[in-house]
Amino acid sequence: MFMKTKISNTDFIPISLTELEGVGRFIDVEDIFIKCYELSPERFGWRKYKYPNYKILHKALTDFEEKYPTFIIKTPDGLSRQLTAEGVEWIKERLPIIRILLETPELAAPRRRPNQRILNEIAVNILFNDFSTGKNPELNKFEVADILLCSPDSSPELWNERLISYKSTAEDSNRPDLVNFLNYILDKKPEWFGGT
Repeated sequence: MFMKTKISNTDFIPISLTELEGVGRFIDVEDIFIKCYELSPERFGWRKYKYPNYKILHKALTDFEEKYPTFIIKTPDGLSRQLTAEGVEWIKERLPIIRILLETPELAAPRRRPNQRILNEIAVNILFNDFSTGKNPELNKFEVADILLCSPDSSPELWNERLISYKSTAEDSNRPDLVNFLNYILDKKPEWFGGT
């Protein structure tokens, strides 16, 4: 029997497709993302403004497709999706409990510390993706400054503060892959953080 105590971001993809009647017909990805945002604006929205966060939504979609490659199909241009028969069966089994969890805010809501959102953004960054596939990406100060949400000419103290903060959040979130990536940045460019 299926048991679940929390909803992951990926669960919202088949939920949204079901809500949008994405069975036997394709639904535009943007409509799927908007439905996810409507179902959980705190989870899928920006921190300060009431807008959907494309990066988090895109990651939820790609994670779902990687985890369940036979549950969803897409158009040749990649702009629309629909559930397969296998996907419909999967969501039907889970939908009743997921609906209950959606109505239980303390279970449905993700951890909302501001740095959690930063981790999500780091996780979809191209440098991190290269690193996580075994490459040793070349580090450009402008790109790394963008990751750490500071400017290239910010003080080494600020760079170091951001790095420490994100590393501790990654550690607390059980994301050793992100910790390793942040350590890689520090090891490759210690001078940016006040080291030599």
